[in-house]
Amino acid sequence: MTARPPIVLDSDPGIDDALALQYLLGTGRWDLKAYTSVGGNLPAEQTYLNARALTRAFGIDTDVPVHRGAGRPLTRLPYTAASAFHGPAGLGNETNETLPDSTAAHLPESSARALLRLSREYEGELTVCATGPLTNVAIALLEDPGFAHRVRKFVFMGGAAQVPGNITPVAEFNIWADPDAAEVVLSSGIPFTMVDLDASHHWLLGPADLATLDAAGPGTALATRLLRAYMDAYRRHGGGDACPLHDPLAVGACADESFLTVAEGAVIVESASELTRGKTVFVPTAAQRGYYTDSPALTARMILTGRVALGPGTRDFTKDFVATLPRWPGVG
Repeated sequence: MTARPPIVLDSDPGIDDALALQYLLGTGRWDLKAYTSVGGNLPAEQTYLNARALTRAFGIDTDVPVHRGAGRPLTRLPYTAASAFHGPAGLGNETNETLPDSTAAHLPESSARALLRLSREYEGELTVCATGPLTNVAIALLEDPGFAHRVRKFVFMGGAAQVPGNITPVAEFNIWADPDAAEVVLSSGIPFTMVDLDASHHWLLGPADLATLDAAGPGTALATRLLRAYMDAYRRHGGGDACPLHDPLAVGACADESFLTVAEGAVIVESASELTRGKTVFVPTAAQRGYYTDSPALTARMILTGRVALGPGTRDFTKDFVATLPRWPGVG
């Protein structure tokens, strides 16, 4: 029997981050070595507490360590939290009564240090999936650039290659929240796959899917409450009756890129101007650039390429998500 490959989920829970964790567990594909938190949807202390509560809700708090992430973006003032979509504490209408804290000890090792340690323990094997701002990954790379070459695969939810942003006209939230960190990561040579709004806005969960999950029993009760809150938020903000499966899609793409249509290319993050802060400039490897002369710096930067989602793939992710979630029951 083949051992399950090791993975770290770096997350800023967040409703869809919580769903991504349950989906990851439900696939049965992965050996989750750590759940590392980062500030994003809410400030770092709250996302850390949410991560602890979720490991308890999904029954993994004695097996999967939770690490506290960076307290702020690399060089900027803390960003505005996304509580309008995710609720006051980040997990819809859940409270400390419905989602109590884990009983596991608080660990002194930070998220970035845990990433570095695990990259050495599982060199050439470790997959890292990031569903929040890339602060932790950037800190790991700044401390040890070799991290980029020890990781087998790095998949992150973020960016907008060819579509508008969701927090500004040109920027997606995770990248906007810490654009300097994103540029550190994407210029490091790490083997990345960017799961962006170009793809995630095509995989929607609607009322019929929610009814299917609701009928699956008490093991999906937490997920359906979270999804109702998320769908209500999208409805209030003009998103219709369905919600995108942003973060779960990144987890799905770690094992199966047929959920995506991908292209190879460089991604350069704009961080100099507040007007375009967090814009992800995608330069396809196959692009013909004869109409201008590259600067030496830009030429060198565009050598550092990865895989970028340009749309949905041939396999139905929403269908897979709805089928997979009940395989790992939650409580609460």
